[in-house]
Amino acid sequence: MATRIPVSGAGRQFVFAKECRQRLPELSLLSGAILSYLAATHEAVPSGFWDRASQPTAGRLRWVLERVHFQDLGALPKELRKEDSPTTHLSEGVLAHRRQKRNKPEPSEASLTA
Repeated sequence: MATRIPVSGAGRQFVFAKECRQRLPELSLLSGAILSYLAATHEAVPSGFWDRASQPTAGRLRWVLERVHFQDLGALPKELRKEDSPTTHLSEGVLAHRRQKRNKPEPSEASLTA
């Protein structure tokens, strides 16, 4: 039985560190899932004039993406998405993670007299 090579091309990679041995399969599964989703949601691309009934597969999408020069796509927008939750009230930098001293509650006079 033939072994199927992942669509993402991760089958040709060599890693030796313990952490990378776990991350490579994770990344290849993630990229394969993304390619499969994009291929299923977009129009099928024929591979040539002979391909009259093209199927939307991840391999065909990868084949198309290999021929795209990403320099020709232009610059990405400064903000890819608008942040819905405001964060201006939060501290930044060192002040954001520095521990704060707790204010001890002052004992009330009612609890002393009781």
